[in-house]
Amino acid sequence: MTAAGTVSTTDCPRCEAAVPDGNFCGVCGCGLHRDTKPNRSPIWLRPMVFTAAPGQGVLQPRLTSSLFPHLPGRSRKPFLVVLIVAVLGLMASAILRLPAIGIAIAALSLPLLFVLYLRASGAGADIARGTLVLAALMGTVLGVGWVLVSAQFVVRTYGVPMTVGLALHHLVQEGFLIPTVGMVLMVIPTAIIRLLAAGRAEPRESLDGFVIGALAALAFGAAATLTRLAPQINTGLIAHARPVKSLVVEVVLCGVTVPISAAAAGGMVGIALWFTRPPDTHRDRVRAVIVFLAAAALLIHGAVGAVDIIGMSQLIMLTLHLVMTVAVLVMLRIVLQLALLHEQHDPIRPDQPLLCTHCEHVVPDMAFCAACGVATRASSQRSRRRRRGVARPEAAGAREPGASDRIYPGFALPDGEYIAPALHSPRMRWLLSRWGVVLAAASASLAGLALVLTPKLAHYTCPPDCGKPPTGTPVMALPRFQPADGGFSVAYPPPGTAYAVTTAANGVTARYIAGDGGVMQLFSEPANGRSAPEVTRAILKRTYPDATVAYQIPNAMVGYQPGYGEVADDWPQNSTAGYSRVRVVIMVAVKNDLALVAFGTGPYHAFGPDFGPGPPSGANLELAQDMAKYVNSFNWKGDPDR
Repeated sequence: MTAAGTVSTTDCPRCEAAVPDGNFCGVCGCGLHRDTKPNRSPIWLRPMVFTAAPGQGVLQPRLTSSLFPHLPGRSRKPFLVVLIVAVLGLMASAILRLPAIGIAIAALSLPLLFVLYLRASGAGADIARGTLVLAALMGTVLGVGWVLVSAQFVVRTYGVPMTVGLALHHLVQEGFLIPTVGMVLMVIPTAIIRLLAAGRAEPRESLDGFVIGALAALAFGAAATLTRLAPQINTGLIAHARPVKSLVVEVVLCGVTVPISAAAAGGMVGIALWFTRPPDTHRDRVRAVIVFLAAAALLIHGAVGAVDIIGMSQLIMLTLHLVMTVAVLVMLRIVLQLALLHEQHDPIRPDQPLLCTHCEHVVPDMAFCAACGVATRASSQRSRRRRRGVARPEAAGAREPGASDRIYPGFALPDGEYIAPALHSPRMRWLLSRWGVVLAAASASLAGLALVLTPKLAHYTCPPDCGKPPTGTPVMALPRFQPADGGFSVAYPPPGTAYAVTTAANGVTARYIAGDGGVMQLFSEPANGRSAPEVTRAILKRTYPDATVAYQIPNAMVGYQPGYGEVADDWPQNSTAGYSRVRVVIMVAVKNDLALVAFGTGPYHAFGPDFGPGPPSGANLELAQDMAKYVNSFNWKGDPDR
């Protein structure tokens, strides 16, 4: 219908089009009365009003309006409540030390909520179901495959910080290369689907690309998280030995920062691939900025991977992850803003009324709402078709309102009120029930599996589990390291053994390249008046700041000098590497104000009748079985040769 009467119009100071006199230009989206001086340059970002949510700035990292841009304002509240419930569930699983439940919530919460968002907003109906299934399936397969393959590259060095002998090439490989390859694999499904659709004549919308890219990235992340953390299930239902802080950091990384940044980065890649500019304008710089921000989001994840492997405090690492996630979220909002402002829009019909789902005013049917400035394409195609068809508003008095109708105020249109079918938002019960049932089933399944796989205590019976006396190469036959000042000397593994040895000014680093892997360091440092226990704790804090001491080594000796030793455990957090429990053995003795240190670290592997020296031992580190001869090969300057 054509509304009767006349509407005041004004010339837009930017696009120079004659548009209804409202708060925003319906053609270009700029604020008509926000600038005191005319500005003829094309609108670029409009930072004060987000095109998918009125009342929000572009640079405000609002989660629901960024990840669920099709949803109108009132529909975001149930999704926000579910996100809060998910965070509370993550915290509860960490505090109660229930890793299996935490894994399920962390991996599935956001992907499942995104699927429900597609249904609630109608965005899922805009894209062929087969395309959505293909994106999710490819993301899942690539996520599982990537973790299985990349784990082979980091299995021997993961959990060993840079301060324990990791060279620069390990930082490049485990810190940058592997996370970056993972992010590239994450967006491959989006690129493939775009190539498959290249020959079709169907119109493209930026938010369709966002949906496909975010869905593929969330599927990739969920599959990778489940595969990466699956070994925890074998440790039992309750992680008695693991610190709560470590579990909290893990669930926040895997359930908050990783899926949010993955969805944002994947969505930006999708927007870049689906963005279509109007044929009569030159918007190449807009596309260039969108592509640049999408690439920057992928590279940020690589930088965070380097942070993970350096070996800093977990709380500092978590803070950096959160800062990076906020940065990526702001990038997503900028990309959404640019795309919705500058992409090719639907044909405008300023004489036709259209109900805005965000401010709930009836406004002229144009590219942007004249009342709140939201882009019309910030709603699904199905919603737009309905509101332009059977749900097109009519002037009040044209007909009697029906049971499902509601009176809405008009804006920049003739007459004061309009009749249209009432807008419906997703009910909290509907959302929580579907999200909660699936998540509860997954949590119960993983918890039951963990209960079944809870390891049984190993029982020793001697005989036959008596072990054998240790044998090996005599220490006198091993090469020795001596620094330039001759302050000490120590034996180290010879060439051709299972070690890759490097030397430094103060000692030897031997990387164990067989079995479980690990690193052994034999080095010195000035005691500066400190005792052996003080030196031990300082080294442990420097290398593994979040480690938990398991026990003190009784009667520890280094170079046959009475000293001090500790065995500690650490659970390094990494957004790309697999789950690992690291065992650390440190022994220190001080003489002549020079501390000699034997340091061993590697994957925790419980000794038992089928692994280890045979008799019971609390070392639980394969490398520890070979350390003894090197520990007692230390000589201070002036000691007799041994």
